Amino acid sequence: MKKSVEQRLLELAEDCLALGKTERPEQQWMEQVYDRFRAENGNLGKAEADQLLFRKMYAAEPAKGSDTLKIRYWRTGRHLPVSREQCRLFGNALQLSEKERRFLLQGYCDRCDRVFESTSQEVVYQERMALLRNLAGEYLDKIHPAMKRQLYHSGADIAHSLRHLYYTDAKGYIRSREGEHAIQVGRHISSLNYMSEFGRQMKLLGEIPRKTMIRHLMIFANPFVNEEWLSRWLMQLGYLGLDENHTQADGSRLDRLLLGYLRLYRECCAGSSPAQCQSWLRQSSRILDEYLEKRKNTSLRLFYFKALKDWE
Repeated sequence: MKKSVEQRLLELAEDCLALGKTERPEQQWMEQVYDRFRAENGNLGKAEADQLLFRKMYAAEPAKGSDTLKIRYWRTGRHLPVSREQCRLFGNALQLSEKERRFLLQGYCDRCDRVFESTSQEVVYQERMALLRNLAGEYLDKIHPAMKRQLYHSGADIAHSLRHLYYTDAKGYIRSREGEHAIQVGRHISSLNYMSEFGRQMKLLGEIPRKTMIRHLMIFANPFVNEEWLSRWLMQLGYLGLDENHTQADGSRLDRLLLGYLRLYRECCAGSSPAQCQSWLRQSSRILDEYLEKRKNTSLRLFYFKALKDWE
């Protein structure tokens, strides 16, 4: 990779790291809806407004002063509601519109709009599962023939090997290993937690972080991915689309990093073969990951997840 491209990647990462130390843009939105709530209820002071929010949420008076502390933390961004129920009650108490309640969950709290605890015949669940299955199927279709032969000779069905193929593939997006080839199936996964978690995520069950879903989409779609497609897939799966000003719950600028990364990818790989594009994505992601690891930042390390520690 050209030094100039590598330098642009590092400058992008540094820009995102610096912005991650500033106030979240979502915090400005929260301040606006909170100030509106105070004005609509007689220009209340902040302490009075927090008490009123508590009463609206729990239909009870605060027993002690510290009872409203969590509300102050939520509105100032020091902490976020732990549960979806808390988020729902908080949004209702603030008298948010349906659109605003959706942003509270997807934007301010950086979560999916829905959580499914079990498979369902509900239309929205089936539509989202169809999208994920299609992307996973296309991913399997792109597996190198040599790798397919390895799986065939070992008696493994390729569709049932998705988890293992994904794990092997994901390693190529962080630091490469000497002697490890892209067409070889890596050693077997030893993390039972990862195996269970990945299985549930492929069924869209439980709380799936937006960052995790972005990683799935990026790996499944490589090399046929761009900003528009990724943003559309996220929205179809119930997440906020890509937004340069969106931040994760800790204030990190993952969207800004990803959008800059994909724009650079489009610029550098226009007219290249799919294999060359795949290689660029893996090589560039390794450069970013190594730099972010040195800077001791995990929030922006898109392709790294805990189970990969077993490999390091």
